[in-house]
Amino acid sequence: MPITSAQQMRIFQITAVLAAPLLVWAYANGPQPGCTTAPGDKPGVACVACHNSYTLNSQGGSVSIAFPSGLTYSPGAAQTFTVTVTDPDAVAYGFQMTARADTSPLGQQAGTFAAGTNQKVICAGPNLTPSDCSASSIQWIEHSEPLLTNTFTVQWTAPASNIGNVHIYIAANAAVDGPVNLDHIYSADYVLVPPASPGNAPVITSSGVVNAASYASTIQSGSFVTIFGSNFSTTPVTWDQFISDNVFPTTLGGISVSIDGRPAPVYFAGPTQINVLAPADGAAGPVNVVVSSPYGSSAPAQAQLAQESPGFFTFAVQQNRYIAAQIAIAGNPVTYEYLLPAGSLGSTPSRPAKPAEIVVLYGTGFGPTKTPVDPEDVFTGAAATVKPVTVTIGGQPATVQFAGLSGAGLYQLNVVVPDVGDGDQLVVATTTDGVATTQQVYIPVQR
Repeated sequence: MPITSAQQMRIFQITAVLAAPLLVWAYANGPQPGCTTAPGDKPGVACVACHNSYTLNSQGGSVSIAFPSGLTYSPGAAQTFTVTVTDPDAVAYGFQMTARADTSPLGQQAGTFAAGTNQKVICAGPNLTPSDCSASSIQWIEHSEPLLTNTFTVQWTAPASNIGNVHIYIAANAAVDGPVNLDHIYSADYVLVPPASPGNAPVITSSGVVNAASYASTIQSGSFVTIFGSNFSTTPVTWDQFISDNVFPTTLGGISVSIDGRPAPVYFAGPTQINVLAPADGAAGPVNVVVSSPYGSSAPAQAQLAQESPGFFTFAVQQNRYIAAQIAIAGNPVTYEYLLPAGSLGSTPSRPAKPAEIVVLYGTGFGPTKTPVDPEDVFTGAAATVKPVTVTIGGQPATVQFAGLSGAGLYQLNVVVPDVGDGDQLVVATTTDGVATTQQVYIPVQR
Protein backbone atom coordinates (compact mmCIF):
# COMPACT_ATOMS: atom_id res chain seq x y z
CA MET A 1 0.00 0.00 0.00
CA PRO A 2 2.09 2.99 -1.16
CA ILE A 3 2.10 6.20 0.89
CA THR A 4 1.48 9.23 -1.31
CA SER A 5 3.13 12.61 -0.87
CA ALA A 6 -0.30 14.22 -0.76
CA GLN A 7 -1.04 12.29 2.39
CA GLN A 8 1.94 13.98 4.05
CA MET A 9 2.96 10.74 5.65
CA ARG A 10 -0.41 10.33 7.32
CA ILE A 11 0.57 6.73 7.90
CA PHE A 12 -2.59 5.20 9.31
CA GLN A 13 -2.82 7.55 12.31
CA ILE A 14 -5.42 6.45 12.44
CA THR A 15 -13.91 -6.85 28.56
CA ALA A 16 -15.79 -7.71 28.48
CA VAL A 17 -17.09 -9.70 31.30
CA LEU A 18 -19.35 -11.34 33.37
CA ALA A 19 -19.68 -13.50 36.33
CA ALA A 20 -17.18 -15.42 38.49
CA PRO A 21 -16.51 -18.81 39.96
CA LEU A 22 -19.03 -21.24 41.20
CA LEU A 23 -18.68 -20.61 44.92
CA VAL A 24 -17.78 -16.92 44.87
CA TRP A 25 -19.64 -15.88 41.72
CA ALA A 26 -19.56 -12.09 41.54
CA TYR A 27 -22.61 -11.79 39.25
CA ALA A 28 -24.46 -15.05 39.84
CA ASN A 29 -27.65 -13.51 38.43
CA GLY A 30 -25.94 -11.72 35.53
CA PRO A 31 -23.96 -8.48 35.28
CA GLN A 32 -25.19 -4.95 34.68
CA PRO A 33 -25.79 -3.69 31.11
CA GLY A 34 -22.78 -2.87 28.99
CA CYS A 35 -20.30 -5.68 29.64
CA THR A 36 -19.47 -6.64 26.06
CA THR A 37 -16.95 -5.04 23.68
CA ALA A 38 -19.69 -3.26 21.72
CA PRO A 39 -19.28 0.51 21.21
CA GLY A 40 -20.79 2.35 24.17
CA ASP A 41 -20.39 -0.59 26.52
CA LYS A 42 -17.85 -0.48 29.32
CA PRO A 43 -14.80 -2.22 27.87
CA GLY A 44 -12.73 -3.57 30.71
CA VAL A 45 -14.60 -1.89 33.57
CA ALA A 46 -16.33 -4.95 34.98
CA CYS A 47 -13.37 -7.08 33.98
CA VAL A 48 -10.97 -4.87 35.95
CA ALA A 49 -13.33 -4.70 38.91
CA CYS A 50 -13.87 -8.43 39.36
CA HIS A 51 -11.69 -10.47 37.01
CA ASN A 52 -8.46 -8.53 36.97
CA SER A 53 -5.71 -11.15 36.94
CA TYR A 54 -5.74 -11.90 33.22
CA THR A 55 -6.22 -9.87 30.08
CA LEU A 56 -9.09 -10.57 27.71
CA ASN A 57 -8.77 -13.71 25.55
CA SER A 58 -5.43 -14.62 27.11
CA GLN A 59 -5.93 -18.00 28.80
CA GLY A 60 -6.04 -20.38 25.87
CA GLY A 61 -9.82 -20.72 25.63
CA SER A 62 -12.46 -19.02 23.51
CA VAL A 63 -16.10 -18.19 23.03
CA SER A 64 -17.74 -18.77 19.66
CA ILE A 65 -21.19 -18.62 18.09
CA ALA A 66 -22.57 -21.00 15.45
CA PHE A 67 -25.27 -19.44 13.26
CA PRO A 68 -27.89 -21.70 11.65
CA SER A 69 -27.91 -19.80 8.35
CA GLY A 70 -24.31 -18.71 8.26
CA LEU A 71 -23.44 -15.04 8.70
CA THR A 72 -26.75 -13.81 7.28
CA TYR A 73 -30.20 -12.80 8.52
CA SER A 74 -33.68 -12.51 7.02
CA PRO A 75 -35.80 -9.58 8.25
CA GLY A 76 -38.25 -10.65 10.93
CA ALA A 77 -37.00 -14.24 11.04
CA ALA A 78 -36.01 -15.93 14.30
CA GLN A 79 -32.65 -17.64 14.68
CA THR A 80 -31.21 -19.92 17.35
CA PHE A 81 -27.55 -19.19 18.02
CA THR A 82 -25.42 -21.92 19.58
CA VAL A 83 -22.75 -20.56 21.93
CA THR A 84 -19.71 -22.59 22.96
CA VAL A 85 -17.23 -21.55 25.66
CA THR A 86 -14.01 -23.55 25.61
CA ASP A 87 -11.68 -23.58 28.61
CA PRO A 88 -10.16 -26.67 30.28
CA ASP A 89 -10.17 -25.07 33.76
CA ALA A 90 -13.79 -23.87 33.83
CA VAL A 91 -16.32 -25.24 36.31
CA ALA A 92 -19.19 -22.90 35.39
CA TYR A 93 -20.01 -20.32 32.74
CA GLY A 94 -21.67 -16.96 32.21
CA PHE A 95 -22.25 -14.69 29.24
CA GLN A 96 -23.66 -11.44 27.90
CA MET A 97 -24.63 -10.79 24.27
CA THR A 98 -25.93 -7.78 22.36
CA ALA A 99 -26.92 -7.06 18.73
CA ARG A 100 -26.40 -3.66 17.09
CA ALA A 101 -27.01 -2.03 13.74
CA ASP A 102 -23.55 -1.76 12.22
CA THR A 103 -24.36 1.69 10.86
CA SER A 104 -25.06 3.00 14.38
CA PRO A 105 -23.61 0.56 16.92
CA LEU A 106 -23.67 3.06 19.78
CA GLY A 107 -27.42 3.52 19.86
CA GLN A 108 -29.41 1.29 17.53
CA GLN A 109 -30.57 -2.10 18.75
CA ALA A 110 -30.81 -4.77 16.04
CA GLY A 111 -33.65 -7.23 16.52
CA THR A 112 -34.77 -8.68 19.85
CA PHE A 113 -33.68 -11.44 22.20
CA ALA A 114 -35.92 -13.92 24.02
CA ALA A 115 -34.70 -15.39 27.29
CA GLY A 116 -34.25 -19.15 27.46
CA THR A 117 -33.54 -21.41 30.41
CA ASN A 118 -31.36 -19.68 33.03
CA GLN A 119 -31.29 -16.51 30.91
CA LYS A 120 -32.75 -13.02 31.10
CA VAL A 121 -32.94 -9.92 28.89
CA ILE A 122 -31.92 -6.54 30.30
CA CYS A 123 -32.12 -3.11 28.69
CA ALA A 124 -30.58 0.33 29.06
CA GLY A 125 -30.86 3.78 27.56
CA PRO A 126 -28.24 6.54 27.12
CA ASN A 127 -25.14 6.23 29.32
CA LEU A 128 -26.20 2.66 30.16
CA THR A 129 -29.02 3.88 32.40
CA PRO A 130 -31.23 0.83 33.13
CA SER A 131 -34.61 1.11 31.45
CA ASP A 132 -37.56 -0.95 30.33
CA CYS A 133 -37.11 -2.68 26.98
CA SER A 134 -38.67 0.01 24.83
CA ALA A 135 -38.07 0.46 21.13
CA SER A 136 -35.35 3.06 21.79
CA SER A 137 -33.34 1.02 24.31
CA ILE A 138 -30.41 -1.35 23.82
CA GLN A 139 -30.84 -5.01 24.79
CA TRP A 140 -28.45 -7.51 26.30
CA ILE A 141 -29.20 -11.16 26.99
CA GLU A 142 -27.23 -12.92 29.73
CA HIS A 143 -27.27 -15.75 32.26
CA SER A 144 -29.67 -15.47 35.21
CA GLU A 145 -27.76 -18.05 37.23
CA PRO A 146 -24.44 -19.88 36.73
CA LEU A 147 -24.49 -22.16 33.69
CA LEU A 148 -23.07 -25.64 34.22
CA THR A 149 -22.69 -26.45 30.53
CA ASN A 150 -20.25 -24.86 28.11
CA THR A 151 -22.70 -25.05 25.19
CA PHE A 152 -26.06 -23.30 25.21
CA THR A 153 -28.47 -21.58 22.81
CA VAL A 154 -29.72 -18.01 22.45
CA GLN A 155 -32.94 -16.99 20.67
CA TRP A 156 -32.81 -13.86 18.49
CA THR A 157 -35.34 -12.38 16.08
CA ALA A 158 -33.92 -10.25 13.29
CA PRO A 159 -35.09 -6.67 12.68
CA ALA A 160 -38.42 -6.44 10.85
CA SER A 161 -36.76 -4.73 7.88
CA ASN A 162 -33.37 -4.66 6.20
CA ILE A 163 -31.25 -2.28 8.34
CA GLY A 164 -27.96 -3.24 6.74
CA ASN A 165 -25.33 -5.29 8.52
CA VAL A 166 -25.96 -6.42 12.09
CA HIS A 167 -23.09 -6.80 14.56
CA ILE A 168 -23.33 -9.47 17.27
CA TYR A 169 -21.08 -9.05 20.33
CA ILE A 170 -20.58 -11.67 23.04
CA ALA A 171 -18.50 -11.83 26.20
CA ALA A 172 -18.20 -14.98 28.29
CA ASN A 173 -16.79 -15.99 31.64
CA ALA A 174 -15.17 -19.39 32.07
CA ALA A 175 -15.34 -19.47 35.86
CA VAL A 176 -12.60 -21.41 37.60
CA ASP A 177 -12.71 -23.00 41.06
CA GLY A 178 -11.08 -20.16 42.97
CA PRO A 179 -11.18 -16.39 43.52
CA VAL A 180 -13.19 -14.33 41.05
CA ASN A 181 -10.12 -12.46 39.83
CA LEU A 182 -8.75 -15.72 38.42
CA ASP A 183 -11.68 -16.29 36.07
CA HIS A 184 -10.97 -16.45 32.35
CA ILE A 185 -12.80 -13.90 30.20
CA TYR A 186 -13.30 -14.26 26.45
CA SER A 187 -15.05 -12.22 23.78
CA ALA A 188 -15.97 -12.49 20.12
CA ASP A 189 -18.03 -10.60 17.58
CA TYR A 190 -19.64 -11.33 14.22
CA VAL A 191 -21.31 -9.43 11.39
CA LEU A 192 -24.55 -10.75 9.89
CA VAL A 193 -25.44 -9.47 6.42
CA PRO A 194 -28.99 -8.96 5.13
CA PRO A 195 -30.50 -10.50 2.00
CA ALA A 196 -28.82 -9.43 -1.20
CA SER A 197 -30.32 -6.61 -3.27
CA PRO A 198 -30.50 -6.90 -7.05
CA GLY A 199 -27.04 -6.27 -8.42
CA ASN A 200 -23.59 -7.77 -8.72
CA ALA A 201 -22.08 -9.46 -5.69
CA PRO A 202 -18.44 -8.73 -4.80
CA VAL A 203 -15.73 -10.79 -6.44
CA ILE A 204 -12.24 -11.36 -4.99
CA THR A 205 -9.60 -11.87 -7.65
CA SER A 206 -7.41 -14.97 -7.63
CA SER A 207 -4.62 -14.54 -5.04
CA GLY A 208 -6.24 -11.20 -4.25
CA VAL A 209 -5.78 -11.22 -0.45
CA VAL A 210 -2.31 -9.92 0.47
CA ASN A 211 -0.19 -8.17 3.07
CA ALA A 212 -1.00 -4.48 2.55
CA ALA A 213 2.64 -3.39 2.72
CA SER A 214 4.54 -6.10 0.86
CA TYR A 215 1.73 -7.70 -1.19
CA ALA A 216 2.96 -11.06 0.11
CA SER A 217 0.40 -13.86 0.26
CA THR A 218 0.76 -14.31 4.03
CA ILE A 219 -1.19 -12.09 6.45
CA GLN A 220 -1.10 -11.56 10.21
CA SER A 221 -3.79 -10.86 12.80
CA GLY A 222 -3.83 -7.18 13.78
CA SER A 223 -2.00 -6.09 10.63
CA PHE A 224 -3.13 -4.41 7.44
CA VAL A 225 -4.48 -6.56 4.62
CA THR A 226 -5.35 -5.53 1.06
CA ILE A 227 -8.08 -7.27 -0.92
CA PHE A 228 -8.30 -6.86 -4.70
CA GLY A 229 -11.38 -7.60 -6.76
CA SER A 230 -14.48 -6.00 -8.25
CA ASN A 231 -17.99 -4.88 -7.32
CA PHE A 232 -16.82 -3.47 -4.01
CA SER A 233 -17.86 0.02 -2.78
CA THR A 234 -19.23 2.28 -5.52
CA THR A 235 -17.44 5.32 -4.03
CA PRO A 236 -14.01 5.27 -2.34
CA VAL A 237 -14.30 5.91 1.40
CA THR A 238 -11.99 5.70 4.43
CA TRP A 239 -12.89 5.10 8.05
CA ASP A 240 -11.96 8.63 9.24
CA GLN A 241 -15.52 9.87 9.72
CA PHE A 242 -16.89 6.53 10.91
CA ILE A 243 -14.80 5.79 14.00
CA SER A 244 -17.25 5.68 16.92
CA ASP A 245 -16.36 5.51 20.60
CA ASN A 246 -12.74 4.72 19.63
CA VAL A 247 -13.90 1.61 17.78
CA PHE A 248 -13.13 1.12 14.09
CA PRO A 249 -16.04 0.38 11.73
CA THR A 250 -16.51 -3.11 10.34
CA THR A 251 -18.81 -1.82 7.61
CA LEU A 252 -17.69 0.94 5.24
CA GLY A 253 -19.37 2.06 2.04
CA GLY A 254 -21.74 -0.87 2.40
CA ILE A 255 -18.78 -3.27 2.48
CA SER A 256 -17.88 -5.71 5.24
CA VAL A 257 -15.14 -8.33 5.34
CA SER A 258 -14.81 -11.51 7.36
CA ILE A 259 -11.51 -13.32 7.84
CA ASP A 260 -11.83 -16.80 9.31
CA GLY A 261 -15.45 -15.93 10.13
CA ARG A 262 -14.53 -12.83 12.16
CA PRO A 263 -15.39 -9.24 11.15
CA ALA A 264 -12.43 -7.14 10.05
CA PRO A 265 -12.20 -3.38 10.70
CA VAL A 266 -12.38 -1.70 7.27
CA TYR A 267 -9.90 1.15 6.71
CA PHE A 268 -10.63 1.80 3.01
CA ALA A 269 -13.24 0.56 0.56
CA GLY A 270 -13.15 1.37 -3.13
CA PRO A 271 -14.55 -0.21 -6.29
CA THR A 272 -11.65 -2.66 -6.76
CA GLN A 273 -9.64 -2.52 -3.52
CA ILE A 274 -10.33 -2.87 0.20
CA ASN A 275 -7.87 -2.34 3.06
CA VAL A 276 -8.70 -3.92 6.41
CA LEU A 277 -7.13 -4.87 9.71
CA ALA A 278 -7.07 -8.63 10.13
CA PRO A 279 -9.14 -9.39 13.25
CA ALA A 280 -7.68 -11.03 16.34
CA ASP A 281 -7.37 -14.75 15.65
CA GLY A 282 -5.18 -17.41 17.18
CA ALA A 283 -5.44 -19.62 14.10
CA ALA A 284 -2.51 -20.36 11.80
CA GLY A 285 -2.74 -21.69 8.28
CA PRO A 286 -5.31 -21.24 5.51
CA VAL A 287 -8.37 -19.15 6.37
CA ASN A 288 -11.35 -17.99 4.31
CA VAL A 289 -11.89 -14.34 3.40
CA VAL A 290 -15.35 -13.15 2.34
CA VAL A 291 -16.40 -9.69 1.16
CA SER A 292 -20.07 -8.75 1.58
CA SER A 293 -22.09 -5.86 0.17
CA PRO A 294 -25.79 -5.05 -0.16
CA TYR A 295 -25.71 -7.15 -3.34
CA GLY A 296 -24.46 -10.34 -1.73
CA SER A 297 -21.24 -12.00 -0.66
CA SER A 298 -18.19 -13.12 -2.59
CA ALA A 299 -17.11 -16.69 -2.90
CA PRO A 300 -14.58 -17.41 -0.13
CA ALA A 301 -11.00 -16.62 -1.03
CA GLN A 302 -8.19 -18.28 0.86
CA ALA A 303 -5.39 -16.50 2.67
CA GLN A 304 -2.50 -17.84 4.72
CA LEU A 305 -2.66 -16.57 8.31
CA ALA A 306 0.63 -16.55 10.23
CA GLN A 307 2.07 -15.23 13.50
CA GLU A 308 4.38 -12.95 11.50
CA SER A 309 4.23 -11.46 8.02
CA PRO A 310 6.66 -8.52 7.99
CA GLY A 311 6.53 -5.90 5.25
CA PHE A 312 7.47 -2.25 4.78
CA PHE A 313 5.13 0.44 3.54
CA THR A 314 6.62 2.55 0.74
CA PHE A 315 6.42 6.06 -0.63
CA ALA A 316 4.62 6.35 -3.97
CA VAL A 317 7.71 7.71 -5.71
CA GLN A 318 10.21 6.03 -8.07
CA GLN A 319 8.06 2.89 -8.34
CA ASN A 320 7.78 2.48 -4.57
CA ARG A 321 11.52 2.08 -4.22
CA TYR A 322 11.82 3.78 -0.83
CA ILE A 323 10.49 2.69 2.56
CA ALA A 324 7.96 5.03 4.18
CA ALA A 325 10.37 6.42 6.74
CA GLN A 326 11.45 9.47 8.68
CA ILE A 327 14.63 10.75 10.31
CA ALA A 328 14.30 11.44 14.05
CA ILE A 329 15.93 14.73 15.04
CA ALA A 330 16.91 14.89 18.72
CA GLY A 331 15.31 17.68 20.70
CA ASN A 332 12.47 18.45 23.04
CA PRO A 333 10.22 17.49 21.47
CA VAL A 334 11.77 15.17 18.90
CA THR A 335 11.08 16.36 15.35
CA TYR A 336 11.07 14.39 12.12
CA GLU A 337 12.17 14.82 8.51
CA TYR A 338 11.09 12.66 5.58
CA LEU A 339 13.67 10.09 4.52
CA LEU A 340 13.84 10.39 0.73
CA PRO A 341 16.18 11.90 -1.85
CA ALA A 342 15.88 15.68 -1.72
CA GLY A 343 13.03 17.00 -3.86
CA SER A 344 11.14 13.69 -4.01
CA LEU A 345 8.07 15.23 -2.35
CA GLY A 346 8.07 18.48 -4.29
CA SER A 347 7.80 21.43 -1.93
CA THR A 348 7.74 19.15 1.14
CA PRO A 349 11.32 18.86 2.49
CA SER A 350 13.05 15.50 2.46
CA ARG A 351 16.66 14.31 2.63
CA PRO A 352 18.87 11.20 2.89
CA ALA A 353 19.98 9.93 6.29
CA LYS A 354 23.51 10.01 7.66
CA PRO A 355 25.31 7.17 9.44
CA ALA A 356 24.54 7.17 13.20
CA GLU A 357 21.21 8.94 12.70
CA ILE A 358 18.04 7.28 13.95
CA VAL A 359 15.51 6.47 11.25
CA VAL A 360 11.91 5.43 11.79
CA LEU A 361 10.70 2.73 9.38
CA TYR A 362 6.98 1.95 9.00
CA GLY A 363 5.46 -1.40 8.15
CA THR A 364 3.01 -4.06 9.21
CA GLY A 365 3.06 -7.70 10.27
CA PHE A 366 6.10 -7.78 12.58
CA GLY A 367 4.54 -10.17 15.08
CA PRO A 368 2.62 -10.23 18.37
CA THR A 369 3.21 -7.50 20.92
CA LYS A 370 3.92 -7.80 24.65
CA THR A 371 0.81 -5.77 25.36
CA PRO A 372 -1.99 -7.22 23.20
CA VAL A 373 -3.72 -4.63 21.01
CA ASP A 374 -7.31 -5.27 19.88
CA PRO A 375 -7.49 -4.57 16.12
CA GLU A 376 -11.02 -3.20 16.50
CA ASP A 377 -9.97 -0.41 18.89
CA VAL A 378 -8.16 2.85 18.19
CA PHE A 379 -4.62 2.59 19.53
CA THR A 380 -1.94 5.19 20.06
CA GLY A 381 1.22 4.61 22.03
CA ALA A 382 3.93 1.99 21.90
CA ALA A 383 3.47 -1.78 22.13
CA ALA A 384 6.78 -3.57 21.66
CA THR A 385 6.98 -6.86 19.82
CA VAL A 386 7.24 -9.97 21.98
CA LYS A 387 10.39 -11.03 20.15
CA PRO A 388 13.21 -8.83 18.83
CA VAL A 389 13.43 -7.76 15.21
CA THR A 390 16.83 -7.45 13.49
CA VAL A 391 17.59 -5.09 10.62
CA THR A 392 20.39 -4.80 8.08
CA ILE A 393 21.00 -1.65 6.04
CA GLY A 394 23.27 -2.03 3.04
CA GLY A 395 24.12 -5.51 4.31
CA GLN A 396 25.40 -4.15 7.63
CA PRO A 397 23.69 -4.92 10.96
CA ALA A 398 21.84 -1.97 12.40
CA THR A 399 20.90 -1.33 16.03
CA VAL A 400 17.12 -1.59 16.54
CA GLN A 401 16.09 0.64 19.44
CA PHE A 402 12.38 -0.18 19.21
CA ALA A 403 10.14 -2.46 17.20
CA GLY A 404 6.40 -2.55 17.78
CA LEU A 405 3.00 -1.02 17.16
CA SER A 406 2.61 2.75 17.28
CA GLY A 407 -0.90 2.74 15.81
CA ALA A 408 -3.54 0.22 14.88
CA GLY A 409 -1.84 -2.20 12.48
CA LEU A 410 1.11 0.18 12.04
CA TYR A 411 4.50 -1.09 13.16
CA GLN A 412 7.40 1.26 13.77
CA LEU A 413 11.07 0.31 13.78
CA ASN A 414 13.51 2.85 15.27
CA VAL A 415 16.89 1.97 13.76
CA VAL A 416 20.38 3.49 13.94
CA VAL A 417 21.93 3.81 10.48
CA PRO A 418 25.25 1.86 10.42
CA ASP A 419 28.49 3.04 8.83
CA VAL A 420 27.56 2.49 5.19
CA GLY A 421 28.47 4.37 2.05
CA ASP A 422 26.47 6.95 0.14
CA GLY A 423 23.58 5.90 -2.07
CA ASP A 424 20.46 3.81 -1.85
CA GLN A 425 20.90 1.07 0.75
CA LEU A 426 18.80 -2.10 0.78
CA VAL A 427 16.92 -2.68 4.06
CA VAL A 428 15.98 -6.16 5.31
CA ALA A 429 14.18 -6.84 8.58
CA THR A 430 14.00 -10.30 10.12
CA THR A 431 11.92 -11.57 13.01
CA THR A 432 13.38 -13.86 15.67
CA ASP A 433 11.52 -16.75 14.07
CA GLY A 434 13.49 -16.15 10.87
CA VAL A 435 10.76 -14.53 8.77
CA ALA A 436 12.33 -11.76 6.68
CA THR A 437 10.95 -8.97 4.55
CA THR A 438 11.09 -9.95 0.89
CA GLN A 439 10.81 -6.53 -0.76
CA GLN A 440 13.63 -4.82 -2.60
CA VAL A 441 13.22 -1.50 -0.77
CA TYR A 442 15.75 1.11 0.20
CA ILE A 443 16.64 4.18 2.22
CA PRO A 444 18.96 6.86 0.79
CA VAL A 445 22.17 7.58 2.72
CA GLN A 446 24.50 10.56 2.26
CA ARG A 447 27.32 11.49 4.59
